[in-house]
Amino acid sequence: MTNPMRLLIVDDEPQLLELLSDFFEPVGCDIRRASSGTEAIELIERERFDVILTDLKMPGPDGLEVLRTARKIQSDAEVVMMTGYATVDTAIEAMRAGAFHYLMKPFKGQEVVNLVLKAYAHRQLRRENQFLKSEFRGEYQVQAMVGTSPAMQEMIAATTRLADTDTPVLLSGERGTGRTLAARVIHAQSSRSGALFVAVYCAGKQEEMLEDELFGHAPGAWQQAVLPASGKLELANQGTLYLADAGEASPRLQERILDFLSTRTIRPVGGDHAVELDVRLIVSCSRNGARPHDATLIPGLREAFAPGTIPVPPLRDRIEDIPLLLHHFLFEANRDRKKPLQGFSQAALTALSAYPWQGNVRELRDLVRQIAGKKKQGTLVDATDLPNDIIYGRRRKQAVDASPAASPPDLLQQAIEGIEKPMVLQALALSAGDRRAAAEILNIDPAAFEELARRHDIEG
Repeated sequence: MTNPMRLLIVDDEPQLLELLSDFFEPVGCDIRRASSGTEAIELIERERFDVILTDLKMPGPDGLEVLRTARKIQSDAEVVMMTGYATVDTAIEAMRAGAFHYLMKPFKGQEVVNLVLKAYAHRQLRRENQFLKSEFRGEYQVQAMVGTSPAMQEMIAATTRLADTDTPVLLSGERGTGRTLAARVIHAQSSRSGALFVAVYCAGKQEEMLEDELFGHAPGAWQQAVLPASGKLELANQGTLYLADAGEASPRLQERILDFLSTRTIRPVGGDHAVELDVRLIVSCSRNGARPHDATLIPGLREAFAPGTIPVPPLRDRIEDIPLLLHHFLFEANRDRKKPLQGFSQAALTALSAYPWQGNVRELRDLVRQIAGKKKQGTLVDATDLPNDIIYGRRRKQAVDASPAASPPDLLQQAIEGIEKPMVLQALALSAGDRRAAAEILNIDPAAFEELARRHDIEG
């Protein structure tokens, strides 16, 4: 279920090198051997390793030089030092240089195996910890919940209200609406923000794989499970675990999650001992039509999350937020441009605001990225830059919704008038009430902007 540990063994004594390799054969490692420091450094420069087990005293580059090279080239690899010439000074020097541990010769086979396995487990946990922290910082810093529509404001108020509690939260909404972002915002606003936000995506995963990912396993849980592994629940201790599309987990796994909510303990797969954890749970489930929750969420779990349920609105229920979202995503796309794209024309905004957006905010974001990747720097995004399905999709939607007596020109005028006021209001919000700047945002003449404001009774 996991890739084997990649182990480099370094020793200038051929018999010991062979013996050490034999020690690790039953573990199922991917082993490389080096008979000198020079050979070890060459291997480190070419291949990736999880753990490096090296002798300290060797002709040419010694174990400390191997250690320093590994720190520069493969900083996430753990290094275990061996020596028959152990002194306090060399032990301190090795540890200061970044060695995981220090092993004195002679040693027993099981002793060195246990130490290497411990180094590997430490490396795996540290690497995942660093990755998740980096992922959180990168994702959260460039995004924010954007929108001033009533539906969006209700959702933002609910996330703020629940953020600094330990109430389990259910984010109910369609895919692509920003459920994961909402979960991250709840975590960032909570007292747990200094700990990890760990996301697990349940959709499309086999029961055994998802169970191992969540709860971890003990050695011997299955044939290849030589090493213990911590699950994402344990990784999220003191922090937040987010289960995306939790309704797609099997009923048995949902029962295990419900049991954790009751007992605050878990048992790794194949383990005998309960592990007590302090984790805040946030889950998301897809909403279908009028149903408030995904029907596959088991009743007990649904009831446990009911007090913390937050509806996440689809984009079609917050079309007045589309201009803000467009400018937000275009701002992100402009970060690496010498000459930023200037914005969206009135015709483009009209077409984009009328489109049904079945893929919700994610579909809108992806479209902006796609257009920005093709547009010449410093230009304006116009309706001619939009894919045909945006225009045709708009026309089909209007034709279905229209009464038989309505003509195509009437439908277009109705669509335009329906979004003019929200666009003017959003432009004023973006410009902090500066009407001339608001006109520039909409790429229209100030006089035309004043006419739109007068037509829709917008003052101030």
